[in-house]
Amino acid sequence: MLNEAIALLESNGYRVTRPFEARSTYSDLPPPAKLLKAVVLDTETTGMNPSADKIIELGMVVFQYCPYTGQAYRVLETYNELEDPGMPIPPESTKIHNITDDMVAGKRIDDAVVDALLADVSIVIAHNADFDRGFVEARLPVFASKAWACSLKQVPWKSAGFGGASLEFLAYRNGFHYKGHRASADCHALLEVLQSNIAGFGGNAFKTLLANARVKDVRIWALNAPFDNKDKLKERGYRWAAERKIWNSILPQKELAKEVDWLQEHVYQARPFKLELEQIDALHRFTSRRGTVETVSYQAVGAT
Repeated sequence: MLNEAIALLESNGYRVTRPFEARSTYSDLPPPAKLLKAVVLDTETTGMNPSADKIIELGMVVFQYCPYTGQAYRVLETYNELEDPGMPIPPESTKIHNITDDMVAGKRIDDAVVDALLADVSIVIAHNADFDRGFVEARLPVFASKAWACSLKQVPWKSAGFGGASLEFLAYRNGFHYKGHRASADCHALLEVLQSNIAGFGGNAFKTLLANARVKDVRIWALNAPFDNKDKLKERGYRWAAERKIWNSILPQKELAKEVDWLQEHVYQARPFKLELEQIDALHRFTSRRGTVETVSYQAVGAT
């Protein structure tokens, strides 16, 4: 009866979402010989600044996946633990995640358990890795040695026809709803979204995320760029790093030669110049820690 009612509604242009139930398996087919482990991670915190605020909840879902197709197979572990931050939780934060001081009193994330869960994990996924990575690395050093991917920034949701990329919105668009803003619940919901086949991706969203996570980028630091060309750099997408007083930009490694030509013509105007090139991969992305750096000198145009 329920299925018939849903079919009737959908035939008349309505969209019906189902209550979400976390899954322990994502495929009944025999898995390929090579499977890797990944973890979906989410945190709840006292605020937005990892230098001043603290984690109060860590959620992780560890699962097996095929690195070629992005197909998940078994969920191996679900971890969720609260932690007393040693400071009052601001009321505005509690309004978001409903975690109170009483709930976290005396609680602590077990470092040894987290280390064991991550021992052979190949990649950590978060739906805003810029936020989560800073917090977990400050509290749990094991995360600094792991490759990371961001399902918010490294999946082209907009080009696939999605009007937004919040996790709750993506869930609705993929046909389910859930009670969010608690760590492990968000992790399971994100894994469900990433396993959804999406037109234009050539498979599920996780396959696209893995491909983009493997791309190597380079951050260009335009050393001693002439002040008069600041507007050109800004229009090109460069950002001013106030602490170093240098314009910089991140782009795929394969576009470096083209960018050097542009800088030579439009910024340094055929004079000799130097660039600081910082290699950025999944180990160094979404963190304030710098990648491998080298300074490269370029000759003036026409010089030998």
